[in-house]
Amino acid sequence: MNREKQRKNEQAYRSRNAGRPRLPGAYLTEEESLLLKELAVIYGAQKSAIFEGLALLKEKLEKDNNNN
Repeated sequence: MNREKQRKNEQAYRSRNAGRPRLPGAYLTEEESLLLKELAVIYGAQKSAIFEGLALLKEKLEKDNNNN
């Protein structure tokens, strides 16, 4: 019974997330890991820290492009 329920839940999870964009897993250096952990404390989660950093980078690039 438990195995069948788990199998159904896994299938539902795969179906629900099929086609959704995702980032592949990556290994981090110790330095990168520490930086990510520091920023996660500030932004509440590692994912939030990553996307806040991307938003800031985008702003900077747009500003740099407008100045040229």
